[in-house]
Amino acid sequence: MASGASAPEIRRLDADAYAAAVAGLGALLLDAVEGGASVNFLAGLTLTEATAWWADRVPAVRDGSIIPFVALDADGTVVGSTLLFPAMQPNGPHRAEVGKVLVLRSARRRGIARALMAAAEAHALAIGRWLLFLDTHADTEAEAMYRELGWTEFGRFPDHSLTTTGTLLAAVLFWKDLRPPADRGR
Repeated sequence: MASGASAPEIRRLDADAYAAAVAGLGALLLDAVEGGASVNFLAGLTLTEATAWWADRVPAVRDGSIIPFVALDADGTVVGSTLLFPAMQPNGPHRAEVGKVLVLRSARRRGIARALMAAAEAHALAIGRWLLFLDTHADTEAEAMYRELGWTEFGRFPDHSLTTTGTLLAAVLFWKDLRPPADRGR
């Protein structure tokens, strides 16, 4: 943690709190894209488009198909996010996808992404979602972080997506079993 910087509050949002946070989430997404993280977008994303992306997910947050987490600085600024997408298929009540792990560039190197991941993993396990998966661009700090957090690579997807500047990059696919080792394989 940077000296003088207090730890942000990690909060799981209900639909009303999520709707109230949409403007901050839009600014967070815009900052990420402007910093080179494509996270489904290309250079030229506007604040209006970024905010609309988050606003369009309010119904999914309300129905539980998206579970959002944010990191809030002491002044209430959204400095990080992650989303948990519980599988909706009848044969997948034990799994969920993790997405939109974002940290404001000015707030990085404070352990925020790790804290968001810990909160999402703890909540997933609490609701019976012990098998998680995610993808990230290959050869990035995010890839290294997921490895450090105990995620297991299960493949690389060449030419998966475009960077913000239009270059094709591979994605690394990860999974993590949250169960205690003695409970695995049952």
